[in-house]
Parts: sequence; C-alpha cells; structure tokens
Amino acid sequence: MNKNSKCLVTGANGHLGNNLVRELVNQNYQVRASVRNINNRKPFEGVKCEVVYADMLDKASLKKAMKDIEIVFHVASVFKHWSPNPQKDIIEPNVIGTKNIIEAVAECNVHKVILVSSIAALDHTSVPMKENTWNKHFPNAYYQSKQEAEQLAWDLSKKLNIDLITVLPSSIIGKEIFGHLTPTMFFFDMVLRNKLPIDPNFAFNFVDVKDVAKGIILADKFGRIGERYILATEPSITTNDVFAMAKKIFPEVKIPTQLLKSELIEIAKKMEEESVITKTAPLLMVNNVEAYYNANSKIDISKARIELGFNPILPEKAIKNTLLYLSQKQWE
Repeated sequence: MNKNSKCLVTGANGHLGNNLVRELVNQNYQVRASVRNINNRKPFEGVKCEVVYADMLDKASLKKAMKDIEIVFHVASVFKHWSPNPQKDIIEPNVIGTKNIIEAVAECNVHKVILVSSIAALDHTSVPMKENTWNKHFPNAYYQSKQEAEQLAWDLSKKLNIDLITVLPSSIIGKEIFGHLTPTMFFFDMVLRNKLPIDPNFAFNFVDVKDVAKGIILADKFGRIGERYILATEPSITTNDVFAMAKKIFPEVKIPTQLLKSELIEIAKKMEEESVITKTAPLLMVNNVEAYYNANSKIDISKARIELGFNPILPEKAIKNTLLYLSQKQWE
C-alpha cells in the first residue's frame, strides 16, 4: 500500500491507537481517527488527522467512517481482565465489534484490514511462543475475547474475500496515554507509587507502544496477506525485575515480599469474593496467578524481524522509559 493511503484507525484515542495515528501521520498516511467521544480532542492536539465518530457495536457508524477508506487498522478493543459480567462487557464487544468491522469492510469495498489481536491468542505452553499456535487456556475473559475475535476475523475474511493481516502485540508499555491507564500501565504506576503490598512473581513480555505502532505500519507495507505477525520482544521479564529496575531509578521504590503460589491463590480467592460485593476489579485473580506465576513468556519474533524489518528496543529500555514517563504524570 502506498504511504499516502487513506486509512481509518479504530480506537484512536487509546494507548496504542493514538500512538499509531501519530506514527501514520509521521509517515504521510492520510489518517481518519475514529472514537466514540467526538468531543475529547486532547489526544489529537497538534496531530493532522480527521477525527470521526464510530462505535464498534454500531455497524452503520463504521460504514460511515469507512467512506473512501483504502485500509482499516482495527485497534479498538475492550482491554480489561475483570468485569461483573465478562461475557457482556468484554467478550461480546470485542467479538461482535470485530465481526462488524470485517462485514463493514466488505460492504464498503475497503482494500485491506490490519487487525490488532494479541499474544493472548497464542499458545502460552509452547515456549517460545510462535505465530502458528492458538491458545487453549484462558486465564481471563480478555484472553478468550481476543482469541475468538481473531479466529472470527480469519473465518469472515475468507468468506467475504477480505485481505487480512493480523498483528499480535505482547504487553504494551510506553508514552502517550490520554485517559485511563491500561491494566499493564496501571501495574507500573502502582510499582512507582508503592501501592503493591506483595510481589506476585509474575512474568510477562513487554514491548514499547511506539515499536508496536511502527510494526503495524510495517505489516501494511511488507506483510503477506493471510499471515499473523507477533510484535513483541524476546525475553521474559518478571515483576521482580520491574521492581528492581524501578528502585534503581527511584530509590524510594520499595521491593515487596514474594509469596508462595499457594499463598497468592488464597489471597486471590478472597479478593475475588470481595469483588462480587464491591463490583470493582480484584487486584489478584486465581486464574491469573495460575497463568503468570513464575511463567516463561519468551517469544519468537523472528518472523516479524525477517519479513517486516521489525526491530524493537530492548524491554529494559522500554521499562525505563515507561517508569520515567509515569513518574511525571498524575492519574485519577
């Protein structure tokens, strides 16, 4: 696709969506940014893009936003791990929203879709994680929603003859957030502000948001239709690593005690019981403890490196940049 292609970015005020809009503009794409709240212009100050209304659950609004568009970057997603009604609040919006996007693309004769999935859709028991696997175990509703949404996108793309490429980022961190913190960024903020009483000994794979944005554009330029590309870094990083990095930069950061997995599960059970009453997300969930505790989150990104030229910064640098960014912010 030519670099001055007219494109639509869904979820354009989100962490990844907004960074993608900015990078697309930098690379001379003609960008239309869709959001649900058209009155919140702060994420787009100084950015030369067209801002329009669209809701993933309103196909008519999507079709209107796609008028004269050549490529859709579908970024919009409900990103939370807990809800009083996960089927209604997480799974259905992500799956139905993706269905609406693909169908609207077909009806509007859009040339191509780059869909942002997640490593949540990959088999985590196969280490390092690779693109040719699918997850069979969902620690929370978000994982299930991303898997179901991506598989539905592939099925519909074949049925409707849509040119589709999917990208699968790992845990995204980094600058430029407007609004609420993502669950990933919320963890880093709590580390900085000594709000975590324990170190859960979880392991994740972290990638800088700006690298993911660049990787998505590389997928448009060099990606093969019908392929999946992981946008991540190679290493597995533990929560203890994050605490240690934070303390090195900010000596006032306290490194909390680690507990046994069995102890964490008992705490998580109590937190989940309380969440039923309070209707607020528990700090720990039993299934998350089972999935992340002392896990191996190494990833094989050779396909994206070779085919796309994807070259992310090291996670240590991304983590440092994230901590410095958050230290200068105040969040609700």
